[in-house]
Amino acid sequence: MPAGITERADGTAEAAFAVTPAWHGLGRVLDHPMTSEEAIAEAQLDWTVEQFPVFAGMPEAVPDGNGGMVEETEYVELPHRANVRSDNGTVLGVVSAAYKVVQNGEAFAFLDALVQDEVLRYESAFSLSGGKRVVIVARMPRLATIVEGDEIAPYIMLSTSHDGGGGVELGPTAVRVVCQNTYNMAMEAGGIRRLTIMHTSGIMDRLARARDLLGLADGSFRRHTEDCRRLAATNLARAAWLEYLDVIVPPLRAIDPDHTPRREKAIAETRERILGLYDNDPCQQMDGVRGTAWAAYNAVSQHVDHLPRRGATERARSEARFRVTQQGTGHAIKQRAFAAARKLAGIGAEN
Repeated sequence: MPAGITERADGTAEAAFAVTPAWHGLGRVLDHPMTSEEAIAEAQLDWTVEQFPVFAGMPEAVPDGNGGMVEETEYVELPHRANVRSDNGTVLGVVSAAYKVVQNGEAFAFLDALVQDEVLRYESAFSLSGGKRVVIVARMPRLATIVEGDEIAPYIMLSTSHDGGGGVELGPTAVRVVCQNTYNMAMEAGGIRRLTIMHTSGIMDRLARARDLLGLADGSFRRHTEDCRRLAATNLARAAWLEYLDVIVPPLRAIDPDHTPRREKAIAETRERILGLYDNDPCQQMDGVRGTAWAAYNAVSQHVDHLPRRGATERARSEARFRVTQQGTGHAIKQRAFAAARKLAGIGAEN
């Protein structure tokens, strides 16, 4: 598929996941979190990128020795390089001469170096679009308990492009373990953004700045954990919960200029699903979670993370869900929902 997991000629996929299969059902699934050595081998990412010069053919008329002219092609080297997979010869992209490759092995080694005195465990590793982009996700060696039985885990994700379409992206996120809801805002609420470093001279030195990012992220994760605990300690009256829902998913009124019966029905169904998650889902009915601002936020987040998406195949629909929850409208909704929940808990009001 055009923007999906790389599938090799032998039918296998360049992907490996720990314990839980991914949204697309491809790749190898291990029964334990992986070391970097396991991840790169199981995901079949042990190939390198080689660079070759790029030439352009320039037609030129030259004498043919018989009084006439003949067209010949003169090849001129361009200030570009072709990034080529070492194992199968696939051209991943044409880049500038200043582009510096970060090999897959170097990316793993870099993440390993971020954690000292402990072993980083990898949850997933995969390549996209034939190897044009490689993504690795590792779980940091800690958990944070919000209430008994409800934990969030910090992760760090690194992706690097081999096609010239972007730099090395590095950033933290978090996951509510019990329901597998993702929390990019765990770090964004603390002002932490993903770091992007372009593939130019000195990239490995500049990647060292990521140590500072990780230090900031660790502090932000701790603050976020305290915020989540305060949400769990904030009990909501029914009226407060419904007011919160009205803020996040306002009902569509007939006087709205954009009103149509179809839109009104869709919004009403969304509200009904979130209400159901808040009132009935086991994740929101846990002791210490039920009826709190933490349950309110998680009902919205769970709805966004697991909402079916459009696509011609189940794989395409699942990939659309992944993109939306991480970067698109779903991500924005979750950010807004978390900010509103913090207000319910009085967080920030004292500042």
